[in-house]
Amino acid sequence: MMAALVRTELRAQLRDGRLWVLGIALVLLFAAMLVLAHQRHESAERERREVEAASRAQWEHQGDKHPHRGAHFGLYAFKPASPLAAVEPGVDAQAGQALWLEPHKRNMAMFSPAADAAPTIGLGELTPAFVLGALVPLLIVVLGHGAVTRERETGTLRMLQACGLRVRPLLFGKWLALCAALSLVLLPALALAAGLVIDASVAIEALIFCAALLIAVAVWSAVTVSVSAFCRNSRAALLTLTGLWVVAVFIVPRLAATAVERLVPLPTGQAFWSAIARDIEQGLPGEGDAKERLKAFDAGLLAEHRVTRLDDLPLGANAARRLFRDAYAARVHALHFDALWDAQSRQQALLRALTAISPYASMRAVGGALAGTDLAHRRHFEDAAEQYRRTFTTRMDEWDRDATRGLTSFESRYAGDAQWRAVPPWTYEPPGWRFALHAAWPDLQLLALWLAAAMGGLWFSARRVVP
Repeated sequence: MMAALVRTELRAQLRDGRLWVLGIALVLLFAAMLVLAHQRHESAERERREVEAASRAQWEHQGDKHPHRGAHFGLYAFKPASPLAAVEPGVDAQAGQALWLEPHKRNMAMFSPAADAAPTIGLGELTPAFVLGALVPLLIVVLGHGAVTRERETGTLRMLQACGLRVRPLLFGKWLALCAALSLVLLPALALAAGLVIDASVAIEALIFCAALLIAVAVWSAVTVSVSAFCRNSRAALLTLTGLWVVAVFIVPRLAATAVERLVPLPTGQAFWSAIARDIEQGLPGEGDAKERLKAFDAGLLAEHRVTRLDDLPLGANAARRLFRDAYAARVHALHFDALWDAQSRQQALLRALTAISPYASMRAVGGALAGTDLAHRRHFEDAAEQYRRTFTTRMDEWDRDATRGLTSFESRYAGDAQWRAVPPWTYEPPGWRFALHAAWPDLQLLALWLAAAMGGLWFSARRVVP
């Protein structure tokens, strides 16, 4: 019986002109957004590679200079974008794409794509992910709001019940048919995305994203059929579902973001950098200020090499001091940056809790994690860049320390291009699909809970169905 119900309902959906008109319009809109996003992604990646090559060439051809001054010439670390970032740009659309790596300090990322974007009216950028996450549910509302009310209004529901058809199989049959009809609309859109932006490197992430999208479609379809069963007429069902869609897509995410900013505020830039400078100068608890630490280091250095003056050291004292100071500064920077990341993680957790009533918010979060454009991937990139910064700046000072003696800096021991080329180029390896799945897991669980709740609502709404 269920198979016959699904076939009948699916046939009715396929004969409905709204499915084809609105579905084709939605697919065309998605295709246009995807092509534009893919072109921007390819252009940005091409520009990133060109700038990386130019920056590296400048580094390798600095000429003869002191190695520490060469380190101050600095390098850029750019975050490569996953192909799926064309679908869901996530936080990368607002965050900086490059880190300036230099001695003594850790910098914030710069060059945010949003800084170069055209002004908007505050509704956000129209992305392929928005089309899939927000407009597909709207299509479901338009197609399915009359799933039960239309049967009641035409008298068909009374006839079906008179023939012995139970309500629950009818509702679940309508739900399955609506999901199948929407899948037919999504199929060409997903096929286009697979052919245009997805490659082998993100195949698993893309499959998980498609599974999450199908779950979201199932949730919205179940909610739509349930509301149609509760309402007395199609107009009430349409108004109710449209209100729920507006709340889930626009109101809840914006109100939650505002609440998160107030409840878990981040430090201002001035306060953040001032705290770092204070801890470097005054020292962490129980470790003494900068002068005391340097004095203790000098004493240990003299004792280690059994000399009484820094001038008698068999290594460069100034370079050794820089290595000591920079190691301490790196510790302080790590503590403050980790605290900042932890505060952002608390914001994310609170945002997830406040938007749990919106399957749209969970779907967007899943998309960002799988596309590598979420907070977890951002932290992974910046931590890797920081590790590279410490490695190459330490290498320069170690070369200076080993090439000099005492407090004298030998002019003939300056580094040349060979020294700059000896520093390995910056390369970044994304953490892979397991990392992405772990980052997306809390929101995938929310989607699963939403599916269970929606199916429960569909089950209990059968009690409300009366002819």
